[in-house]
Amino acid sequence: MLAALGAGALAAPIMASAQQQKLYRIGFVGADYATEPQKGDVFVLELAKQGFVVGANLAIESRGLQKDGLDGVAGALAALKVDVIYAAGTEAALAAKRATSSIPIVFMSADPVGFGLVSSLARPGGNLTGVSIQGPSITSKEMEAMLAALGTLRSLAYIYPIGARSLPWYSSYVSAATSAARTLGVQIEFHEVAGFAAYEPLIQDLARRKIEAAELMPGTAAFTLTNLEYEQIATLFLRSRLPAIGPARLGFLLHCEFAEDVLTQRIGYFVARILHGAKPAELPVEEFSTLRLILNARTARALGITLPRSLLIRAEEVIQ
Repeated sequence: MLAALGAGALAAPIMASAQQQKLYRIGFVGADYATEPQKGDVFVLELAKQGFVVGANLAIESRGLQKDGLDGVAGALAALKVDVIYAAGTEAALAAKRATSSIPIVFMSADPVGFGLVSSLARPGGNLTGVSIQGPSITSKEMEAMLAALGTLRSLAYIYPIGARSLPWYSSYVSAATSAARTLGVQIEFHEVAGFAAYEPLIQDLARRKIEAAELMPGTAAFTLTNLEYEQIATLFLRSRLPAIGPARLGFLLHCEFAEDVLTQRIGYFVARILHGAKPAELPVEEFSTLRLILNARTARALGITLPRSLLIRAEEVIQ
């Protein structure tokens, strides 16, 4: 009887402790909600490895895009007083920074020092830290890959959505493209499109003027193409016999991408460090530049392009 009472007395504090276990909340801010953390992805798995399990002691909060955009999302999460904000992208990080100076923010961003997110990579200061992605380097790598695919490349047109010119990443993207074009001897031009219907006449005009290749620049919170629209635009390029840089899995000839599984794993690591008590100001920003080349051999064949073996060897994925 005493043994039973002893066991019961011992079990009671354990049960009470389990019931009182703190629930940590992560707020997600991002222009592209396809990147929102989901059960089973590497971000969530990394947190679980560090002791934070969704549905047990962890919840991930997201609010969708508010009528006032990313500022609305960040403001709503700040009002919830979440434990950490995960900001996927420079615009999201800037919105989160405007929303709170006290809640820790972990970001992925191109040039976080240049955009004023942190004072330096080694000593972030304030309530932000995270991963610096070398975003503009993508366009130079893609231009090099297109040159390798075609053998020669004299002209390339960049197509960007309306509103992109006012966004933080635009000037650095243009600067990187201009520098790469100068090095490779490529003439480049930039075209703004106001909506999906504007792509077809523009692509036809580029083909008529014998522009040799094109690239779709990133979307924005206000104008992001769906997968179906990407596939339709890839078909338009194919009909005009114009090689294009864009989502290769959706029919474009090629694109480069960050190793997103590794990138989001690193974000999960930073978030876990902060949930364990680390201060953002004391966590140096990590530089990330691991790129993967994706080729679409089926599109290449349709365009009459023979992809060189040297390029195929470099590719992380070749779609047949």
